[in-house]
Amino acid sequence: MEAPKRDNFCYWTFIEKYYPKYYSCDNILLSDILNRKLQGEEVCEEDEEMIKDWDVKAELVELDKKIFLKALSNFLK
Repeated sequence: MEAPKRDNFCYWTFIEKYYPKYYSCDNILLSDILNRKLQGEEVCEEDEEMIKDWDVKAELVELDKKIFLKALSNFLK
């Protein structure tokens, strides 16, 4: 059996599998909101108001690091 290639790794698939309560987590929702904002997609008015003074890219990078580390920690248990 051939070892998986590193460039085929999808970290969001990994997070979805190993992040506890992925589908009901506020951090996952916030990451989605920030990602949509960064990509120029529609964000509801309430969410726009919440993040209006944020450095969206910097916040998203820090949040996604925390999310990935929590998933990795859960994987290693």
